Amino acid sequence: MRRINFKSIMVIACCFFSLNAFAQLPDEHFSFDLKFGFLKGGEATFTARNTLINDTAKIRVQLHAYTTGFAQMLYGVDDRFESTMCAESLLPNYSSKNLREQNYRFNNKVYFNHSEQRVYSERSGWYNVEEGICDVSSMIYNLRHSGKIENLRKGQIVEVPFWDTDEWYMLRMQYTGNEIVKTALGRFECLRFEPLSVSGRFFNKKNPMNVWITNDSRRLPVLMELNFTIGSVRCELNKT
Repeated sequence: MRRINFKSIMVIACCFFSLNAFAQLPDEHFSFDLKFGFLKGGEATFTARNTLINDTAKIRVQLHAYTTGFAQMLYGVDDRFESTMCAESLLPNYSSKNLREQNYRFNNKVYFNHSEQRVYSERSGWYNVEEGICDVSSMIYNLRHSGKIENLRKGQIVEVPFWDTDEWYMLRMQYTGNEIVKTALGRFECLRFEPLSVSGRFFNKKNPMNVWITNDSRRLPVLMELNFTIGSVRCELNKT
């Protein structure tokens, strides 16, 4: 029986877990459960802290995603992401990525030069990128307060230039309407998005992923459902 590619789950979940923003908001902490059906397979935490670096307002965001229980024995995932963002532009200045997945290791630091639309990776050098490029930890941070998801029409597509593992591409997400989602924290009216850029042989091509964000001022990352050819994985917010 073919096993679910847990590495793919963690990478995509990382994009989802970074749903937060700075606009004079207090520091925040989110916790999530990763579930295979009724079985819990992992956890993730996301924190955002306001800080000053060289007398400039910055936002430091950290994401930690890891397997637990039986999934830990099978996959052994312990991934950490960190970004420092400009509090005014909500764009990253620096990011680091440290992956531990069974015997696989990946470590890198990346520096963003938005005025020249260039990115420097310590592993592979300089890249020309699109204006407004974001990494894993900063992407939805920026999206929430850029106005891109305000007053959306059903079927509208939102685009974000996205950097990951020494390459960038345009992430495209379609707004499919509002839905009520029941969680451990209560019931929420949510905006539902279906990313159009997901690829890979493990995903259900007709409906690879659904993401729900609360339709209120906090834009909480309530739920994500990843649909694979052999089953689904749910990423559920359990604590704020």
